[in-house]
Amino acid sequence: MSPILPRITPGPTPRPIFRFAHQHIGSPAPHRHIGLSAAHRPIAFFAALLVLPCGLCLHAQAPIIEEPNYTPTLTFDVATIRPAQPPDANFHVTVSSPPHSSRFEATNLPVKILLQIAYGFDAPVVGAPDWVENTFYTIQARSDDAADARLAHLTDNEVRLEKRNAIRALLADRLGLKTHLETRNTAIYNLVVDKGGVKMQLVPPPPAPTDGSAPPPPPPVDVQAHGSQQGLQFVAANANMRSISGVLTSMVEAPVIDKTGLTGIYNYTLQIGREWSERDPDSWPSIFTAVPEQLGLKLESAHESVPNLVIDHITKPTEN
Repeated sequence: MSPILPRITPGPTPRPIFRFAHQHIGSPAPHRHIGLSAAHRPIAFFAALLVLPCGLCLHAQAPIIEEPNYTPTLTFDVATIRPAQPPDANFHVTVSSPPHSSRFEATNLPVKILLQIAYGFDAPVVGAPDWVENTFYTIQARSDDAADARLAHLTDNEVRLEKRNAIRALLADRLGLKTHLETRNTAIYNLVVDKGGVKMQLVPPPPAPTDGSAPPPPPPVDVQAHGSQQGLQFVAANANMRSISGVLTSMVEAPVIDKTGLTGIYNYTLQIGREWSERDPDSWPSIFTAVPEQLGLKLESAHESVPNLVIDHITKPTEN
């Protein structure tokens, strides 16, 4: 995940606000800054959060790359976890995890979001008790100056592996978390190219350097979402198919598997109706209509064997 301050646009009705800033861990869309409002219901991070009629600004970067030859060791030296009050109209969730720093702070965070930060957003979480979704905590955690100095010399991906390791260790230590990955037959959506062809704008690759040096890295993904009376609008620049699949996964609350075969980078706008816009005569179409009409892609329901994150044991966290 990663940083950039959120931009909040007012929603049509007052609702709790979720704001994620300076994140640099997790996947599939790390570098994420989000400002949005959330309905009073169990929260499945991105999925449930984006069901809301407020503005949000999201900035995404490439997902964590697993490095088999790299073993992260970072743990937090100091960590406090305190229960937060139930959400009301002025409720805010914040997450701050600056790059190349061991600091991790969260305010009013559901444990399920913390699980998804630590283990990724691709695998459905199963077997967790209800309180994991609807109980909120404030977390402050950090390591020491020596750890920060070491992180400063690592690559961005290595830092994110280290921060992920520290959060997993925190979950094991303070919540007694035990998990395993289990492949299960799961309701999913396959993302394919619609019969009318791709309607997103292809971003041409940058020209190769004339001096024979390595080509520049791809530009960062930039996805912004804004709520209105008509629903939710995503405006994306430099999005690859994994980023697009991640956004759609968050909206349908089920894994979206990219089977388009597309390898390009795209700009697109996606306008979809949401729960709050159903009675508005100008509501945007459902996601299943909007994706073919606006992106030239299609969501096909299926059942497929995919990894699930199974919660074997978890208890409410101790404060210190």
